[in-house]
Amino acid sequence: MKQPIDISNPLVAEMLKSIEAVFRAFDVDYYLVGAMARDIRLSVQEEFTSKRRTNDADIAILLSDEKQFYDIIDALKATSLFAESNHSVFKLIFKEALEVDLLPFGEIEKEDRQLNLSKHSFLVMDMSGFKEVYSFTETITVAEGISLNVCSLEGLVILKLIANNINPERTKDIIDIDHILEVYFELNANEIYNEYMEVMELYDTNQNNYLTLVSARIVGRKMKNILFNTEATHQLVKNILAKRPVDIWQAMLEGVSE
Repeated sequence: MKQPIDISNPLVAEMLKSIEAVFRAFDVDYYLVGAMARDIRLSVQEEFTSKRRTNDADIAILLSDEKQFYDIIDALKATSLFAESNHSVFKLIFKEALEVDLLPFGEIEKEDRQLNLSKHSFLVMDMSGFKEVYSFTETITVAEGISLNVCSLEGLVILKLIANNINPERTKDIIDIDHILEVYFELNANEIYNEYMEVMELYDTNQNNYLTLVSARIVGRKMKNILFNTEATHQLVKNILAKRPVDIWQAMLEGVSE
């Protein structure tokens, strides 16, 4: 993406610069996920930007162990810019205004993909999908002097499917997935015409949601590529899609199963 993305809240840019400096000091990789990644990806065309704009940040961090996580938390608080949240050990507050959720993944996970910190044993998080999506992130210039890895749209769909499966009350994930699929064709028209013409022939052009069906099938195929080396997560995503018998989701299922 050649043009910088305008982050409307200057506080966000300041937070990203501050947090990136600490991550660099610890030599850890990270990428942007969640609603902010969604906004960045969709802001390529302003009319497609989600109506649920956010200034909160979800940042996935590739960590080796629990000590590294707590050391980074302490270093962030030592800047005096980040403070603890009363709601979660994974959440920090930047300048008393901006919520930042740190999502550790990698070797810090257990074999079953669960994150269970010994200091907060009552908190358990399923990190399925985070390692898989990490390999398919893209470095994007998001503001003047700020470039960082951002989750792909297909990766966002994977993570939102899993998040909603864990907590079905998170209906915002379903809303986001449906919106991504609705605008996906116009965002990727050149690629689709050049590389996926055969998918366009799989559906009836007279269907009102023809382009969304095509997009869903392609998104499913790309999700399969992301999950290729992790059978358990691949099967999990297929099972989630199979539980929602609507044509768009079934097109995704067909793509991820091909």
